Amino acid sequence: MSKKNYIALLDSGVNDWNKWRKSNPNINPNLRGINLGSCTLIGIDFRGADLTGANLIKSNFGSSNFDGANLTGANLTGANLSGVSLTGANLTGADLTKANYRGAELANSNLRLANLAYADLRAINFTAAELNNANLSHANLNGAIFVGAKLNRANFELASLLKTDFTNANLTNARLNKADLTQANLDKADLTNANLFEANLQQASLVQTNLTEANLTGANLTNANLLKSDLSLAFLTNANLTQTDLIQTNLSKADLTDANLTRANLSDANLVDTQAAIAKFNYSILTGACVENLQINHQTSFEKVTCQYLYLKYYQKQRVPKDSKKSLTSDEFKLILQKLLGSVNLVFDTDINWSAFLNSFEDLQLQYKSQVIKIQSIEVLPHERFLVRINAVRDLEVDTIRKHFWQKYQRSLSTLSQAKLITKESAKNKQANLYEKN
Repeated sequence: MSKKNYIALLDSGVNDWNKWRKSNPNINPNLRGINLGSCTLIGIDFRGADLTGANLIKSNFGSSNFDGANLTGANLTGANLSGVSLTGANLTGADLTKANYRGAELANSNLRLANLAYADLRAINFTAAELNNANLSHANLNGAIFVGAKLNRANFELASLLKTDFTNANLTNARLNKADLTQANLDKADLTNANLFEANLQQASLVQTNLTEANLTGANLTNANLLKSDLSLAFLTNANLTQTDLIQTNLSKADLTDANLTRANLSDANLVDTQAAIAKFNYSILTGACVENLQINHQTSFEKVTCQYLYLKYYQKQRVPKDSKKSLTSDEFKLILQKLLGSVNLVFDTDINWSAFLNSFEDLQLQYKSQVIKIQSIEVLPHERFLVRINAVRDLEVDTIRKHFWQKYQRSLSTLSQAKLITKESAKNKQANLYEKN
């Protein structure tokens, strides 16, 4: 049939079209580029139809069947797709902005590069669907099902994802910044390098989830379950992990700077090379955690921590205390923290005066010339602050070293300030003398 005949058949009504489809089940209509904008075609049978590039803007397709249809590049902006079945449909690059999908079925559909921004997709079934690079920003996806879905580089920015099911979904490099994932299920999902900046993950389930190198800066993970999840190299700066379940979680080389882990359960967690400056571990559980080279500073707090034993080396090596029948005392725990500090940490609230710093550091080296004092690292902290680490000094109190440094630094600042005033005064006098001579 020609496209004109298809259009004529459509003009005759949905009943006639569906009767013809039933009589010709092996024909897949070629409706490429067809203009059906603002049409009412409730219950129409478009199974297997080729609607590539079709104009379907604001059309009413309630309870229709698009199973296996090709809607590549089709424009469905504002269309009514409530109760529509799109199982196995190809919607690559389709524009579905502000469409209504209430009760739609999208399992196994192909929505790569599709635009679903601001769409109402509540409780929609996307099981095993492909949505790589799809735009779902600002969409309402509460209760939607994405089990096993492919969502690589998908955009969920500011989307509402309450109780959404992402079990086993591939969300690598996905954008979920500022999305609301309250009580969402992300068990065994792959969120490698995903952006979850300031996302709300309260009470979310992330059991055995891969969050390697994910950006969780400022995220709210209160009461979330991250049992056995991989957060290695993840960014958790200023994240809220209050009462979070982090049992057997891998946090190696993660950045927990200024994070709140109050009452978090870190039993058997891997904290090897983890950055935890200014972090709060108050009332947390650290029993069985591995703290090899855990990077803390004197602003990291460990008030009323529960810790029966720790491991100082990875793979559960060098248990403290060695005797498995004994528990760690508070004094032993404090001693471990002191050894972990291993350096004099200097935090500058404002820009460092490097001239004053260099002068005071050289004076410090002269004062403790029997020791080798070196700068370990200079790090940037939140709110434009700097953290300067000086290597540990044997047999000397860290607080004493810090006190001496700050005394020298303040004196150096004062000296430099006076030198500037003298220089300015000298310059004024020279100008005055030149004026008098002239």
